[in-house]
Amino acid sequence: MHWKCEIQLIKRMMAPEVMQQLHGYDFKADIWSLGITALELAHGHAPFSKHPPMKVLLMTLQNAPPGLDYERDKRFSKSFKEMVATCLVKDPKKRPASEKLLKHHFFKHARSYDYLVHTILDGLSPLDKRS
Repeated sequence: MHWKCEIQLIKRMMAPEVMQQLHGYDFKADIWSLGITALELAHGHAPFSKHPPMKVLLMTLQNAPPGLDYERDKRFSKSFKEMVATCLVKDPKKRPASEKLLKHHFFKHARSYDYLVHTILDGLSPLDKRS
């Protein structure tokens, strides 16, 4: 990956407190990144992905956090929407630690590893063979 692409990706995943350089980087920033990753998997693109990196930085700091719309994103479960919203709380003090997040309904009722392997991964071509 080209270094400019990496910087753009990092800025799109970066938690507001890291952008502001108030408290430095800690595990709460990883919880934010998990929420951004979940949105990217849900929509096929990161929030604000159509904007240049500096605009993303400003939007992240000035706007409400990105999330799933309860009306538009009906195909996603209430539990998934709540988990994403829980991860994308702007105040890191109000964002859960991983231990608490893992107790969330979304993770507590997740399918088993074997189920995922047999229903999703079996039959997939190797990564280098996919277009």
